[in-house]
Amino acid sequence: MDSKQVINQRQLSWLAASMITSGGIFTQQNVLVRISQMDAWFSYVISIFYIFATAAFFGYLAKVFPRKNIFDIATMVLGRWAGSILNLLVLFHFWQVVKQDLSSMSKFSSTLLLHSTPLEILILMPCLLLIYFGKSSLEIVARVNDLFYPLFAIATLSMPLLLSNEFDLKLITPVLTMPLHHLASTNMLALGSAGDIFAFGAFLHMLYNANHIRSAIRHGALFGVLLFTVYIFMVLTVLGPRMPANFIYPAYNLIQMIHVTDFLDRLDIALLTIWLPTLALKTITVYVAMLIGISSMLRHSNYPVFNKQVALFLTLTTFLSFHSTTELLSFANFSMPVIVLAYQPLYMCILLVATMVHKRKHASQQPSPDESQSQPSQAAGSPTQPMAKVSVRLSNWHWRWGGNALMLLSVLCILIGCTFSRYMPRVGIVCGITFGTCLVLTAMTTYMEVSKLQQAEAGK
Repeated sequence: MDSKQVINQRQLSWLAASMITSGGIFTQQNVLVRISQMDAWFSYVISIFYIFATAAFFGYLAKVFPRKNIFDIATMVLGRWAGSILNLLVLFHFWQVVKQDLSSMSKFSSTLLLHSTPLEILILMPCLLLIYFGKSSLEIVARVNDLFYPLFAIATLSMPLLLSNEFDLKLITPVLTMPLHHLASTNMLALGSAGDIFAFGAFLHMLYNANHIRSAIRHGALFGVLLFTVYIFMVLTVLGPRMPANFIYPAYNLIQMIHVTDFLDRLDIALLTIWLPTLALKTITVYVAMLIGISSMLRHSNYPVFNKQVALFLTLTTFLSFHSTTELLSFANFSMPVIVLAYQPLYMCILLVATMVHKRKHASQQPSPDESQSQPSQAAGSPTQPMAKVSVRLSNWHWRWGGNALMLLSVLCILIGCTFSRYMPRVGIVCGITFGTCLVLTAMTTYMEVSKLQQAEAGK
């Protein structure tokens, strides 16, 4: 069942974007504003580079081991016992992510929507949803996400227009005057939700091209960061840098500020019908990745066999884990970054080195006649086809490294702004505008990466 699942680039991009925006929309915004205040919208720069590195890591693994997920690859290159130990670390992280998201949804509903409903019921209902989607495949999750996440993106991008009569740009000035270590702290805290992108390692076998995996994750994650930056920017320009630091859900308070004439003043109810399914789909994606990891470790190809047992375990642990919203926010904001940084960089380094060693050994065992047999097939092709492939490859390479250069420029703008804006406020404003421009342009370059690969695939 698992080997027959296939998702395309667009679906993987939307899932990656949903993974980023859903990770911190109910938990992170208040702590980011509390630490960096009016400069909180610069808090995702390090996360972008981390996601780009993770996407390149996944692309390399998919290229060396096609049709294999990260759990199978770890067992293959490190052996059963060492690979299982590393895979247990990944499964522990996925368990924490799903548990955190289930608790976030239940406590949000209990606090703002369903005051009299027992918390046990609010936890059980999402777990029943996990059981329902756990019986199917990621293809179904991706198709449902294709319906909801575009609506989420449209709602987010329309926020500046809907709140045009409420925001004041003076609330975020002076720009880039907070101490640099405050920005560094919020960027490190943002890695807690950026690390959720590691769940896509369980789905490497569902795309046939390694470049597609890298480009789709880059584009989707960067688009999600762009939307989340828009939310934080609107929170600051509408509510200011002081009040959101004391709110539990600043994004929800921002939506309550929308007043379109005198009869459209409760748009928060309509937008919650988009928010909650988006968060649920992100949780389901991590849950399916968790099921795939368990089935891979137990060498069982049909992962829905473990569906009900794992869902029941998640229900019990979620109910016993967090006794208040304060505990949940503390765990999501301060513990998750520690968990991510404690194992993911080490995991990627170990697996990267082991993969390179495995690749070298495998290459040395290959018979040399294969190379001579492959040369005539290349000469038999038309002379224009290799040139077309080279052109497409160079174009894709240019777009990818152009996006990387733009992100490096955005980091340079932050450093320049933090250095000089205290003495020359206009420098901070220019650097802030340049940062936002670089973020938008990088989203365009990653989109062109995906487009070029699709054109190359269609030309074959």
